Amino acid sequence: MLLRRRMWRSINAVTAHDPGNLRIVPGIRNAFGVVLPLIFGLVSHHVLSGVGISAGALVSGFAGTTGTARRRTRTMLLATLWMTVTTLVGAIAGAHIWLIVLLTMVSGWIAGMMIGVSAAAGQVGLLSTNALILISTSPQSPSGALYRAALVLAGGLLQTSIMMAVDLCTTRSAEADAVAQVYHRLATYARDRTRDTDLAVATALVDADATLRDSYMRMPARAKLYRLLNTAEQIRFYVVALAEMAKGRTYAGHREESADARRALRQVASILEKVGDDVWMFAAGRDPRDPQSPTINLLVHAASELEDLAESMRGDICAHVHATAVALRQLHRDLSERTIWHLPAEARESIGRRLKKAAMSFANHLTFHSATFRHALRASGAIGLGMLAARTLPWQHAYWLPLTANIILRPDFTATFGRGIARVIGTVAGILLATIPMVGVHDRTGIFGSALIVVFGAAMYMLVNFNYALFSCALTAEMVVLLSFFERAPAYVTMEDRLLDTVLGSCLAFLVYLVWPTWQHREIHSVIADAVAAQREYFHAVFSALCDPLQVIQPTPRKFQSQRSAVRVSRTNAAVAIRQMLNEPVGPAWNPHTLLGVLLAIHRLSDTLLSIEAYVLERRIEEPIREELVQIGQDIELGLDLIEAAIRRGGARDMEGRRMRERAIAVAFAIDADLEQQDILARAFVRMDTTTRTIVRMLQTDTAASNTL
Repeated sequence: MLLRRRMWRSINAVTAHDPGNLRIVPGIRNAFGVVLPLIFGLVSHHVLSGVGISAGALVSGFAGTTGTARRRTRTMLLATLWMTVTTLVGAIAGAHIWLIVLLTMVSGWIAGMMIGVSAAAGQVGLLSTNALILISTSPQSPSGALYRAALVLAGGLLQTSIMMAVDLCTTRSAEADAVAQVYHRLATYARDRTRDTDLAVATALVDADATLRDSYMRMPARAKLYRLLNTAEQIRFYVVALAEMAKGRTYAGHREESADARRALRQVASILEKVGDDVWMFAAGRDPRDPQSPTINLLVHAASELEDLAESMRGDICAHVHATAVALRQLHRDLSERTIWHLPAEARESIGRRLKKAAMSFANHLTFHSATFRHALRASGAIGLGMLAARTLPWQHAYWLPLTANIILRPDFTATFGRGIARVIGTVAGILLATIPMVGVHDRTGIFGSALIVVFGAAMYMLVNFNYALFSCALTAEMVVLLSFFERAPAYVTMEDRLLDTVLGSCLAFLVYLVWPTWQHREIHSVIADAVAAQREYFHAVFSALCDPLQVIQPTPRKFQSQRSAVRVSRTNAAVAIRQMLNEPVGPAWNPHTLLGVLLAIHRLSDTLLSIEAYVLERRIEEPIREELVQIGQDIELGLDLIEAAIRRGGARDMEGRRMRERAIAVAFAIDADLEQQDILARAFVRMDTTTRTIVRMLQTDTAASNTL
């Protein structure tokens, strides 16, 4: 029953889609980059040369669909250069079966390892390995190999040039869109305060920070976007504090004050939504000092509205609303005054340091304990088996077998199984979608085929991150039409071969994964422990500021940025890991309900820490906190440390682990404070202690249940 339910979840993943990843402009742009060389080949009667350039443009286009202009340009150029090398090598070595099998295995292993460096690096490796597999099917002499490599290089550079030209004509940017997404997600959280909306805010903050770091937009505009991002993160503290107070006051019976907090959140949400809509104006270079600037007027009016709202409220709610207004006024001053803009240190990272970090990431995964290393070995083995089968089977288009296995095989079970099913469904639909019109229309000039390439190509690039089944359908249809020019054969002749090779390639990927699987439930304790450890470090930093309020340098939103960023990343990783684990066809050693409960508790810890940081940033601390609160803070930190150690050991039946849990629960239950009679800071501390106690209780219950099995 468990296996059937989790298999069904993987099958349902085939229909999953993300409307935010429907890329209209990149799809149309890349489609024309693919078809232009083909039209040139038809007009000049050099069809095969046009197809070669189109192939380079086709593959490099996948590297330029998302990210900043800098990231897309760098990724496309690296993909083009690597594809040029693999084309040259594949065309020469293609005639020697054992040599080409070895080379594709090495390329597949490198591509798998590059996933551990970054998603873009993994994408470049995957595309280059696919190019090596395709080119090796048609061996050439050294001069012929150089000619083919030159065609692929020309196609990649053409696609990159078109992408850069379109970017110059576009006022919107990925950087501005990423920052705007933070404001929109934060507005959604202020309206609907759930775990999912909070996680969406954390993910948007991580994405925006990574996007701004990897950018070559003009420094003043980029610095302004950083200021907008920092303000959004600062306002998030006050939004979370208001949300926590709204829930806490309701539970405590303060209905009227809870209603005030909810009313404030609705007002802040409306303001954040409007600011998010106008973020792009700063990236476009509009002068914010212009009195007609709607964004500047919006900031002034929004701050005035919140100040008026704060006057009608009392206590901590008034303080948080007023602090939000102050943050907006400060943003207005920063954006409207003439100043020398500076970028944070992390945004000024040199190319040499980036390459050094990439090399260190690659080296860190050179161990069997790394899931990335095991995936790279699996991918290498699957490609090798697929290439051997392709060279021994009597089918003309058997290269689709290793190609499919390489595309489908992912580091985790859920993605591999879901992509495999989606690939088969999409391939069947794509073959029929392309073959039926090509058979029904007699296209002697190639005009109809070129039109199909534009349509299928645009759909392929638009859907690449939207839904994998639809993307596979468009990709298959595009390849069928494009290869019909190269093979000079009717599409229906090769339809059966492609379909059979796709099914066999999917089965090969499944088999290789099941022979040597990487089950997420074996790694889950480390991921959860990392999340707890990040919470402990964040708490320690904020707690230290509370204990020493008379600091020479007053705390700012950037003071705790590294700890806060680590919390966001670790929570996102934990949520993804638990989701993957629940879809695996094997039962975890940890109770899934316990893990979900721990993740929810970590979510509550994050919210409470943000509310405490808001208290610090509002500078309402005039003297060190009371001794009893210091003791509570020390006990919470000790409890988090012991919880991390207990989870990281991963052995639910381990005796020493149980002793750690018993010690942690003794620490947690030693605190007993009355939530009703404490100020906002004390309530936050007690709430953290209660959450810590809940984590320990769940772990202790899980241990008792494991011992009875």
